[in-house]
Amino acid sequence: MRSPTNTHAFPLTNLFANRFLVPVLNSPVGARLGRRLAVLEYQGRRTGKHRQLVTQYTKDGQTVSIEVGMAESKTWWRNFRTTQPLRLRLAGHDYNAIAHVLREGRVVHVIADIIDSPAGTVP
Repeated sequence: MRSPTNTHAFPLTNLFANRFLVPVLNSPVGARLGRRLAVLEYQGRRTGKHRQLVTQYTKDGQTVSIEVGMAESKTWWRNFRTTQPLRLRLAGHDYNAIAHVLREGRVVHVIADIIDSPAGTVP
């Protein structure tokens, strides 16, 4: 049975939120906001296209955990069902990471292990 939540609103909301938040988080002001919000950059596994999105995260040492709210309504996290490279912008700093999906019942997390802090481009 489908959730009563309007899943058609996600693409529109995400389009506007990401277009606004990505530049803000990449600016000097973003260091403060980036304590809770991350910019994820990755390559789509099927399309090969470069993708960016904003999400909340928690960090424990070199491990970043992103809980995918309402995962059944979203598709981006499926890029990490197999281990994939990911670039993260956290609190004004860029990191290369390796990420994978961790499912615990209906709860989906993308777990990213930071491998270095680059000056270059997305891996």
